[in-house]
Amino acid sequence: MKKLLAVLTIVCCFGVTAAFAVDGGEIYKKHCAACHRDGSESSRAGGDVVLKGQTAQEIEMKLSGYKDGTYGGAKKRTMERVAGRLSPDEIKALGSYIGSL
Repeated sequence: MKKLLAVLTIVCCFGVTAAFAVDGGEIYKKHCAACHRDGSESSRAGGDVVLKGQTAQEIEMKLSGYKDGTYGGAKKRTMERVAGRLSPDEIKALGSYIGSL
């Protein structure tokens, strides 16, 4: 009985975690793809930024910097608006997604 209860508790925890998991690919489609397309070319909007090849940590650092105003180049204002709408979990998910391109 105790084993069954322990297994059910673990299954429920994973189910709840999966339900609240943030999908970096969906966030990318919603917030990034219009300018950065698939990440393999520079954005046409300016900045000559190619996302593909950057690590998850680089992306997270840059997005966090845009969000708090400590990072940015030519398109700083645009990126500040985009990053400003992202939660820390969404920034992490985007970093993981872009880092895997």
